[in-house]
Amino acid sequence: MDGVIFDTESLWRKAFLAANKKFNVDITETYRQGMCGKNEKLVREELRVHRPSLDVDAYRDFMLASVNHDISVGAFEVKPFFEETIHYLKEKGVKIALATSSHKVRAENLFRLKGMKIAGIFEATIYAEDALGKSKPDPYMFLEAAKKLGVKPEEAVVVEDSINGIEAAVRGNLIPVMAVDLIPPNDFAKEHAKIINSLNELKDLIEEA
Repeated sequence: MDGVIFDTESLWRKAFLAANKKFNVDITETYRQGMCGKNEKLVREELRVHRPSLDVDAYRDFMLASVNHDISVGAFEVKPFFEETIHYLKEKGVKIALATSSHKVRAENLFRLKGMKIAGIFEATIYAEDALGKSKPDPYMFLEAAKKLGVKPEEAVVVEDSINGIEAAVRGNLIPVMAVDLIPPNDFAKEHAKIINSLNELKDLIEEA
């Protein structure tokens, strides 16, 4: 959802830079990108190991407050071609699921703020509370989404902007597509995933399949 449907990843990066300054730490952008796609519990656990002297809860709470404020005032946009792509997929009879590490309330709020309803777009949903505590790069979330759609994993395309999401798709034997947002594709993504720079390019992949 974040980075594929909404441009909220830019809000996270802004909050990350502000948190580094406030807490006087030099956590790198590379490390931040490595956290993308993981659930909040795992992010905090890994951060405690990475920076044992940091008040991780205060650090992350500061970031969350910043992002939530920006979202509440509508300071984010729907990614280009999202609605056109959904219309195209529905015309083709392609089943669509939303699988996100965010909680249901947050996800519904993002769509509501942009005048959309999740139930009117997706045939199935998987949220953080449905994932049994598992987080990307574990493929559980995507496998459950495929199951809800009634398709085999190898028939399901995962559109992701994070490396953790791409790795999860590969581990689950799903078809990975990396929609590039703020994170550049690494060697793993280049080897295992189709790379697109816009959701509009997804149409070409579907036509080729």
